[in-house]
Amino acid sequence: MIQTNINRKELYKIFKYDEFSEREGYYQIPYYGCPYKGNELGNANVILIPKTKRFDTYAITSKCNDNEPCWEKVRQEISSLSIEELNKHFNAVIFIIDKKYLEHTPHLETSYNPKYPYKEDAYVLENGKWSIRKTYTITDEIEQEIHNLQDKYIDSLVEEYRFRE
Repeated sequence: MIQTNINRKELYKIFKYDEFSEREGYYQIPYYGCPYKGNELGNANVILIPKTKRFDTYAITSKCNDNEPCWEKVRQEISSLSIEELNKHFNAVIFIIDKKYLEHTPHLETSYNPKYPYKEDAYVLENGKWSIRKTYTITDEIEQEIHNLQDKYIDSLVEEYRFRE
């Protein structure tokens, strides 16, 4: 695992740029929504994977069901966590496309989109330690295939930490 050039401070700041939405087994900041909010690193797909029961999405889904105020309370609680609390309750994966590969597209839903080919780094936070797990070189032809591999990787991490009664 390569440990060079990791800006831990900027990576932790990404967690505060937007609110997390719950997914099946994890939380994610929607729409790669970070570059326009002061993120110095680039386009970021930010995923939090619960490793404690307190934020387990399956348990919370059965408690909150479709009750939006209940989910809002969970999202606010995640937003208020300190770095130490984030490390206690979550592992994380952040897929980052460096700003040098992005072009401004104001008319689209996300305001920055990658120019092909581009590189995307997978930063992983496990037990309070950051590492660059993988760097993908992405072209138009293989982009969907890479995203499918990333989804499978996230699912494997979710399964590893999923708590069963």
